[in-house]
Amino acid sequence: MKIVLLVLSGDPASAHERLRTIFPSAEIENLARGKVENSSYSNRLQALRALRPDVFVISTERLAWQRGQNPLMLFGVLAGARRFILLDARGEMRDETRAQILSKAPFRIAAELTRSALAIAKSHAHLKRLESAVKLRRNSVTAKPAATSLDKLRIVYLRSTPSAGTQAGGAATHINGFLDAATELVAEIRLISNDRIAGIDRTRLKLIDPEPDGTTRAAFDLRNNLIFSAGALREIENSPVDLIYQRYGRFTWAGVEAGLRTGRPLFLEYNGSEVWIGKHWDMSGMLPLLERFERLNLEAATRIFVVADVERRNLQRAGVPDEKIIVNPNGVDTEKFRPGVGGLEVRQRLGVAEGEILCGFVGTFGPWHGVLTLAQAVASLPADAKVRFLLVGAGKFLDEVQRLVSGAGKEQQVIFAGHVEHARVPALLDA
Repeated sequence: MKIVLLVLSGDPASAHERLRTIFPSAEIENLARGKVENSSYSNRLQALRALRPDVFVISTERLAWQRGQNPLMLFGVLAGARRFILLDARGEMRDETRAQILSKAPFRIAAELTRSALAIAKSHAHLKRLESAVKLRRNSVTAKPAATSLDKLRIVYLRSTPSAGTQAGGAATHINGFLDAATELVAEIRLISNDRIAGIDRTRLKLIDPEPDGTTRAAFDLRNNLIFSAGALREIENSPVDLIYQRYGRFTWAGVEAGLRTGRPLFLEYNGSEVWIGKHWDMSGMLPLLERFERLNLEAATRIFVVADVERRNLQRAGVPDEKIIVNPNGVDTEKFRPGVGGLEVRQRLGVAEGEILCGFVGTFGPWHGVLTLAQAVASLPADAKVRFLLVGAGKFLDEVQRLVSGAGKEQQVIFAGHVEHARVPALLDA
């Protein structure tokens, strides 16, 4: 039996291990994400057909966040697979035969088209109402916190980013850091999220699950914004708050609507323009509509928190009043991240020679951390350079980074650690 594996997100090594337990004697071959992502549909089909799969497997971080499941299943069987499996990092799996997929595909796709069209229409209508309400409030009175002493301040943190909640990495670390610090300063803070976040105690989390419907990425985002906003509003109205804090994300208005409904101020954590990202890095579609969403959030927020002056200047150019913007730089826990926390042991375990330089990278293999530039630098090193690289993380460009490294014959100089739990990162950086 031959299995062809396509990793869309998550850790490739974990996906391989899981397939080995399900199919111990099968031949497993990888289909690089770049081959199917940057080509026409017919070329994608040809690329998969050429591998002659008996089983086509797609691995993703979480099934509930994987849009386009029905077209993906159809793609697999049209390429010749007799069986399709979609699995995620949490152990969930969707497994169907060729006959099941072909018989159900027309009905499933028609239903998804209908739900997507309804979500887009509802979003347009509701966005117009929110824009009017924000304008009316801006021209009348600014929202204020409820009269309360600081030790009784009630904060709700909204995490509505339209993607799976990473189990490692900067976003999860940042959310944990904010919640821990806020807990030290105030009596009560709770998190409403559309996915679990690494390190967050489930007792302080209200989870509003997404649904994987959406014929396009924008339609998926819009539909899940409606689902999350409705659930978050119910939670906030059932348990009142003094302050709404939201991590800004693409196609989201939950904090805006909650602030309007309750009269409480919205503090917006703004890590960059989703419109800029959509134009240059991560094509989400419906950019004019996305611009309206972004403008709505910026206008509705009482305060906007950014991590650097460059982002303050970006907001100023966008017309945001300077008094609304607070620069709150990223920090680090210097008790955990410091020299002498296990680096020597890590170097020994990795086989790094004494005196050899070990360069480190910790982050997402996406466009924003420059990992492709790093890979090109590795490839350009002279053969006698006494330097090795430890790359921690995974993501969209992992295949491309590995291709650049192997194409230059530098495999022995690069160690790919994959996804790593946050607790292990200090020792790796110390190394």
